[in-house]
Amino acid sequence: MAFTIERWLGTDVTQISRLTGEFISAERESAFQEERLPESRRHARMLFLFSALMNTLFLLSDWRFAGTPHFWVAVPARTVIILASIACLMLSRKMTNFRAVERYCFCWQMVIAVGVAFLVTSRTDLALFVLAMLPMVFYLVVPTSFRGNFGGGLGCGIALLIGYLSPAPLSPTAPGLIIGVLTLHSAMWIAISRTNRLQRQEWTAGRIANSAQAALAANGETLERMFMSVPIPLLVTRGGTVIRFNDAAAAMFGTGSDISDVHVLNEKSAMLTTLRDYIVAGEDVDNHECRIFSRGSVAHDVLLASRPIVIGGEDCILSSIVDISHRKEAERHLAHLAMTDALTGLANRSHFMAKLAQVAGSMTRGRSKAAVVLIDLDEFKRINDSAGHDAGDAVLRAVAQRLQQAVRPGDLVGRMGGDEFAVLLTRLDSAADLLTILDRMTASLHQPLTHGARDLDCRVSMGAALFRDHADNISDLMKHADIALYEAKNAGRGRACLFEPRLLERWQREARMLECARDAMAHAPPQPWYQPKVDLTTGRIMGFEALLRCVRADGSIIMPGDIAAAFEHWELGRIITERMISQVLRDCRRWQDEGIDFGHVAINVPGVELHDSSFPDRLLEQVRAAGVPTGRIELEVTESVFLGRNAEVVERSLHRLSQEGISIALDDFGTGFASLSHLKQFPIDVIKIDQRFVRDLETDPDDAAIVRTVLNLAYSLGIHTVAEGIENEHQFDYLRAGGCHYGQGFHFGAAVPAATIPALLNGGGSESATGQIA
Repeated sequence: MAFTIERWLGTDVTQISRLTGEFISAERESAFQEERLPESRRHARMLFLFSALMNTLFLLSDWRFAGTPHFWVAVPARTVIILASIACLMLSRKMTNFRAVERYCFCWQMVIAVGVAFLVTSRTDLALFVLAMLPMVFYLVVPTSFRGNFGGGLGCGIALLIGYLSPAPLSPTAPGLIIGVLTLHSAMWIAISRTNRLQRQEWTAGRIANSAQAALAANGETLERMFMSVPIPLLVTRGGTVIRFNDAAAAMFGTGSDISDVHVLNEKSAMLTTLRDYIVAGEDVDNHECRIFSRGSVAHDVLLASRPIVIGGEDCILSSIVDISHRKEAERHLAHLAMTDALTGLANRSHFMAKLAQVAGSMTRGRSKAAVVLIDLDEFKRINDSAGHDAGDAVLRAVAQRLQQAVRPGDLVGRMGGDEFAVLLTRLDSAADLLTILDRMTASLHQPLTHGARDLDCRVSMGAALFRDHADNISDLMKHADIALYEAKNAGRGRACLFEPRLLERWQREARMLECARDAMAHAPPQPWYQPKVDLTTGRIMGFEALLRCVRADGSIIMPGDIAAAFEHWELGRIITERMISQVLRDCRRWQDEGIDFGHVAINVPGVELHDSSFPDRLLEQVRAAGVPTGRIELEVTESVFLGRNAEVVERSLHRLSQEGISIALDDFGTGFASLSHLKQFPIDVIKIDQRFVRDLETDPDDAAIVRTVLNLAYSLGIHTVAEGIENEHQFDYLRAGGCHYGQGFHFGAAVPAATIPALLNGGGSESATGQIA
């Protein structure tokens, strides 16, 4: 194993496998292992002896299983382990080379792994400890090569995992246990690879130093050539003074011998010390990572190692300095990529949340405040669909740039994903400071954006919450900011909203409604009940309004108001509407087949459906499939569907349905934000007077005036009117005298199941098929 100095110099000392940390050269790896043979052999013997002693003690504790089926598993397995350990110990004198050490260790590992796999079938707390501990012993203690450490550790881990899970392989904890074991083995892989690499780097430097020292005694000229040719900077110091340095050191520090101007930044201290003082203070340094600043303040990340040597009968220190600046720069670059959004260059979600946690943890109750602002681009999908994804990316980058320009130095802007951004504002004195910044951000973000030859409309909705004022932890802070954002979008978008407790109450109320709706879908599916609509002139039933009812098994009924939030939910609203329409069409078809003239049925349609351009085709297809004339169907819509950026979709949908013969009724007229121009723009056939105006028209002059105005307006436009909530004869007489066409309410009848409609129509004393209220 006698390697000449020339052969050492002919091989690059950095030729170490990135995967295993071992030398790529089999010859060099063999030399490394053979030099460590006495130590490896001693460690193996100690391992076999320790295994025999410890398992003998465990054998005594295994008698606690006496009388149980596990006793006949534990005792034989433990006995085999003890015998195998003793056998390996006795045969260890035959370990004359490293391969022999590996073979004996491998045999011992196999026996131990299989034996302990039987032992951990007990699934005790100790078994769970052994499941993690024994593979770590195989990785870190067994004196073998990487393949022996990793193969033994992995094989042991698999054997123990099989043994531990065999009584209950499909237990709920099995997936988590498997993931935990895989994580452990991945970490052990990294640990032994890094340890191997550092050992071989140190060994290589030591061999070079030893060879240099031996060559110095034999041939000063050869020593000089070798010393000067080593590509690693080497310094020989005595009493803090550099007495020799090689070419690599000269290239790094300059041609002078004084290193007092070279400083070391220790990670354990922020204070700078000179490299000379550092070497003198720590004579025995092993691969210590630090940063040095050479002349000209050039920084280098290095591995520093120092060893005492004797030159010319005098004590000196040989220091090797491995420049790892490129590696550390790559690590910093990877860390930066892991915390940065690739498209915008902003902090990503992980970075933002980590910074938020840091700020929240460092803040004390006082004047200074912090806030989180969540930002969502309005109609971003429309930009992607109409202008292309390159335009969408340009918008995202522009928003990122404008946000950074709008906030103050020290504030953090992050992209949370998709079209969602977040801003962390600190050093706020009051909520007024926050509102000022929100106004500045809104003004900046709402400026037009040009992409190519096209102008893009860039508008955002923002929700903000103050730390401590609105939440004491970051989880609630993010949730409350999200609730404020939800309010901003519901209030018409393109605005900023600051969290208020009432928003949380409303959000919780809507959450309860959605939960109630989901429960109803599973246990009390919605079904239509029908409330008669009566001609106020003749008293005859002219049609019905289909009202949602969810009847529970105990007979209680979930009313529409109990699940109001579900109607505008993108998923639940569509499912509920589809079920209602499907059931209404089945009822209409059945009544037709029975020869019952039920007039028409009005169905309430939420905005979530009307904003979908495919809704008219889906509805008309269902109507045709059911064989129901379109004139039998009336759609009731609220004023809110006319607002927002999807108004053109709603207009096209309503015109399409109106052309096919389906009448359109405007529900809750006068209670929303729609303008009178919508009566002209949209094909409205019926105006429904909300029951809030009808309820008090006898006692409230304002309500009476509103009802008269609506009736006159509808008469002038040639639109029929329906009054809701008629409950007594006086309201009936007033509306009929005012020219109202139809009415509905408890005065005529409450909503009833479909099965009672034939009897209601046939038993009303009507001379016609539509029936008449007695």
